[in-house]
Amino acid sequence: MEALAAVFGGTQSLHTNSFDEAIALPTDFSARIARNTQLYLEQSTGVTKVVDPLGGSYYVEHLTGLLTEKAWALIEEVESLGGMAKAIESGVPKLRIEQAAAAKQARIDSGSDIIVGVNKFQTNDLNDFEILNVDNTAVRKEQIERLERMKKQRNATDVDQSLEALTNAARDTKGNVLEYAIAAARKGATLGEISLAMEIVFGRYKATIQTVSGVYSREMQTQDKINEVRQL
Repeated sequence: MEALAAVFGGTQSLHTNSFDEAIALPTDFSARIARNTQLYLEQSTGVTKVVDPLGGSYYVEHLTGLLTEKAWALIEEVESLGGMAKAIESGVPKLRIEQAAAAKQARIDSGSDIIVGVNKFQTNDLNDFEILNVDNTAVRKEQIERLERMKKQRNATDVDQSLEALTNAARDTKGNVLEYAIAAARKGATLGEISLAMEIVFGRYKATIQTVSGVYSREMQTQDKINEVRQL
């Protein structure tokens, strides 16, 4: 349903999640179902035979209008702060995302937004399907070994010179920083070393922490659950 809605909405790129993606990397079995969902829409429904399957739909035009108005309000807020870079520094985009997430979770918890199988029509049956298990400890160990092996094999002098050139380019503001970063990578510099070389000049971004308050409770249809949690 979500994939079809995306097509009706005019999506330029469609991604369908596998059913187990919330708990693990997809298995071949689950990934095939996700892929076949797209193939089914493409091959069996005919929605790809026209540019706009819902062309002229009053309801879709109405939703588009609402979306445009809400998006424009956010754009104007960003502009009033001096642009996106300034907005990020003030922590506003992060705050808006957290507010939206809290409101959405409240609507799910209260049953206002129904997710079949999650907050309605649940079953006590245990799901029995294979999950792709990845040994994170083994992967980390392997990556560290590869990193140490690469550092032993590279020319340390060349790496240091390329990183110094990158720092100078960042400080000068006239050079192509990306070009110097690529040159450093080709000498064997790691991503962390390249980032540090630029951090010397630019510093490191630190998110502004703001507390989201009242959003969740406002979206709840009943305060019973919230009061119960507060008492606990």
